[in-house]
Amino acid sequence: MKIYYEVHGNGYPIILLHGNQENRKIYDQLIKDLENDYQLIAMDSRYHGKSIKSGPLTLDRMAQDVMDVANELDLVAYDVIGFSDGANIALTLAGKDDRLKHMALLSPNATPQGIKWYYRLHMYMTLLLLPIFCIYDKRSRTRFKLISFMTKEPHFTADYLSELKIPALLLSGEHDVIKDSDFTFIQSSLPYCVHKVIKGSPHFLLGDQYDKTLREIRGFLYACHHEA
Repeated sequence: MKIYYEVHGNGYPIILLHGNQENRKIYDQLIKDLENDYQLIAMDSRYHGKSIKSGPLTLDRMAQDVMDVANELDLVAYDVIGFSDGANIALTLAGKDDRLKHMALLSPNATPQGIKWYYRLHMYMTLLLLPIFCIYDKRSRTRFKLISFMTKEPHFTADYLSELKIPALLLSGEHDVIKDSDFTFIQSSLPYCVHKVIKGSPHFLLGDQYDKTLREIRGFLYACHHEA
């Protein structure tokens, strides 16, 4: 496998997908808190961490990478917890793999324009400044590629999302970098989606407001796996 992953704990499998320019380590604390109840599979997405840094950088390709990991582990069913771009991968994956049964989506966006304008401006300014460093620095070339990716994907339509008929928990931060209108669009388009706003949280829900985020994730997973 060219995609690096680690398996922790035992129980029903949950694949953990990180955001852009991050790696599986963002889930270290969550793994400690959930590994007694679930099998947690922490991946490094393509172009991140210890995974391969070549090939197409698209949501479709990264969703296929998740399916490849699920195939290697012989999973017949699994859930996903995805943050930011990891949540976008989960939404893409949900249209491709019927083994995905439930998904916790932490701050996804429906389109690049769903990112608030001043954060998009910062992205474009970074893309203007990076090329000079890309000449001699491999990490700058990778960063350029990853930021460019965020300006091009995702493009989730209401028609597409309405076909994803699996339970979903949508979490967003009170002070998120994603527009409230994007969260409303995603929640209203997904047939079985509950949206919760984490008060006091910025985009990175697993940071300052980790306990609140953990409580919502725990409750969602319990409801999904302890149905009456």
